[in-house]
Amino acid sequence: MTLPSGTKLGPYEIVSSIGAGGMGEVYKSRDNRLSRDVAIKVLPDHLADDADALARFEREAKAVAALSHPNILAIHDFGEDRGISYAVMELLEGETLRDRIDASELPIRKALDIGFQIAQGLAAAHERGVVHRDLKPENVFLTRDGVVKILDFGLAKPHMGRAVPKGQSEIPTVAPTQPGVILGTVGYMSPEQVRGEDVDHRSDVFSFGVILYELLTGQRAFRRDSEIETMMAILREEPPDMARASSVVSTELAEILAHCLEKNATDRFQSARDLAFALRVIEREGRPTEGARMGSGERATASRSGATTERSIAVLPFRNMSTDRENDYFSDGMTEEIINALTKIEVLRVASRTSSFAFKGRDEDVRKIGAALGVRAVLEGSVRQAGRKIRVTAQLVNVEDGYHLWSDRYDREMEDVFAVQDEIARAITETLKVRLLPTDEAKLSERATENVEAYNDYLKGRYFFNRREPIEAIREFERAIARDSRYTPAYTGLADSYCIYGFYGGIATQEAFARARQAAEKAFELEPESSEVYVSLALVDHYYGWDFRREEANLRRAIELAPRSAAPYSWLGLMLSFTGRYAEGLDLASRATKLEPLSANAQTNVAWNYFVQKRFEEAVAELRRALHIDPNAPYPLWAIGLIYQMLGRHSESIDSLERAVAITGRRQPYYLALLGGAYAAAGRRDRALALLDELKKRSEREYIAPFHLAFLYVPLGELDEAINCLERACAERNGLAWWARDSPTFEPLRSHPRFKSIVESIIPA
Repeated sequence: MTLPSGTKLGPYEIVSSIGAGGMGEVYKSRDNRLSRDVAIKVLPDHLADDADALARFEREAKAVAALSHPNILAIHDFGEDRGISYAVMELLEGETLRDRIDASELPIRKALDIGFQIAQGLAAAHERGVVHRDLKPENVFLTRDGVVKILDFGLAKPHMGRAVPKGQSEIPTVAPTQPGVILGTVGYMSPEQVRGEDVDHRSDVFSFGVILYELLTGQRAFRRDSEIETMMAILREEPPDMARASSVVSTELAEILAHCLEKNATDRFQSARDLAFALRVIEREGRPTEGARMGSGERATASRSGATTERSIAVLPFRNMSTDRENDYFSDGMTEEIINALTKIEVLRVASRTSSFAFKGRDEDVRKIGAALGVRAVLEGSVRQAGRKIRVTAQLVNVEDGYHLWSDRYDREMEDVFAVQDEIARAITETLKVRLLPTDEAKLSERATENVEAYNDYLKGRYFFNRREPIEAIREFERAIARDSRYTPAYTGLADSYCIYGFYGGIATQEAFARARQAAEKAFELEPESSEVYVSLALVDHYYGWDFRREEANLRRAIELAPRSAAPYSWLGLMLSFTGRYAEGLDLASRATKLEPLSANAQTNVAWNYFVQKRFEEAVAELRRALHIDPNAPYPLWAIGLIYQMLGRHSESIDSLERAVAITGRRQPYYLALLGGAYAAAGRRDRALALLDELKKRSEREYIAPFHLAFLYVPLGELDEAINCLERACAERNGLAWWARDSPTFEPLRSHPRFKSIVESIIPA
């Protein structure tokens, strides 16, 4: 052990050795300032005076510190003390992927989950311009709670041509690799690495494919008797056919793997994000294998889904070709309207809005997109708006061969926008030879309004609502209603917007409650057999009415009217979980994720089922999945931050909530209160009190819900103040204040003499 226990490196104290390799020694250490254990990596003695090694060591620390993703090992600090250079990292408990592979065969679903997490971590690195270049099982770690971490970015290089996202720091640059120099690990190199060529992110995709092959088959894809023979195999040979190597791997999964292992980089997946997406679709649709994994010697029976043979389509977000980028709302809205129209046809399977919009703004081969979404055809198009004139182009592409099935262009006046949507929908049904029933014909012709201006306002409202900007959304929905007082979707949009506006802050909740209920009831009056209307009615009760029987009845009616819509399943699963019907709630919430496999919010509603049962580690696992789908989704970020706090994982809690606050620009008081509570729980009382003071000052000019402040007062230990807040929250009917009844968050208050009266005050309005 080079550094004995008790050695000090800056503010850190060495506890014990973890391991050593050629480029570093790793120690378990203690950060006494934050009272947490960390891992510290130092250069070994024989490299301490090597300028190149030191530069690489520092470069790796800076490169990884510039990344922030659950599937990448976090770097907390970097320093030098008495000639010893060190990097401070999160301390992991678990095993490397190499250890796991060598120990036993992995179930395919577990292998898929590991592969998905690796792909998500790679995507985050690539999108920040970092290429790993040494991806292998030894550089992948599996924590005890099932989280995958990519390690050792010592060979990382910047990927030129990738723009750094706005507001993020530049990745440190390095000198380019000299031509002919081979870097990486033999057996996991890409062909271009073997040739000593300059590489980009697609090299990591190949290395990923080699790892996934090993995960699925237990065999190394290119292992030969010598390193030279192995490198020649990477250049010239294909790995053993998946069908022979593993009889239970599906054709779809084998195709994904083959796509990763293409010799030519231009033929592979062009981004790790697409790769992760394809794996998630396979997993969500229940098609990772041809059959269930059997015991030794037994043969699996095929049970492949017929999804690829049915009539199915994905409608990609239409591109905004207007000179004004603010016209995105119109192209997005047209896409949604076509999706909604096609969804009404019983025999046609339509990819959900969430799944389709995951590809917005990405130049991908529609054949790959169609394969990822599991559909036979993909509709893509564009919209150009100039004054009152619009030009819409649309083309339907066959996923199997990439040929156009149909295309057309429409040069019309704005007043003809409804006719254009109808014509596109009917052209699709005719091209796909979908036989329309009389009821389908009627549904395709249904229009919520004939007023084009109202429709335009409504599209703007949906655009702002999807971005969770309720003030702007409310303004546009009210304009639409002023133009057409019988426009049902504008009323449901208004109700939903007031629900989130009142919860997250900025308007007195009694006012939000009244306006949300009024809008939802007007929508019901206009269209009493609409699934969306019933969901809006249910949301008003969920946030403010607290009438759970009525909420359940409305959501069940919504499901009856639209059994393929994810929203009512997700909300009903959430409500049942918090009212003690755990098994039923979990089943419904999980069903929503099958319908919307790329919805981080739907995945988060699964996590609450475990949370309310105090099964916090399982809740964290579900929220990790949500953040794999969208690492910047505020809903799972604040949820996981709250649960980490309850687990005593304070640094992770703070990290998650600081990200949520940063993403939302400190606009929402709720997030600030949660972050203050995380600081308090971690013993950083001064930071907690500073946020409390900030919220109190803001309350002088805007409404701050007392319910939000309770999340801060409880970990501060000011229980009387927390009780005061909850009493006011129930009296003012703050959104979700009924949470106090069942949430483990308020466990410290249950013995308070006034808590019982709070529970009793949570009654339907």
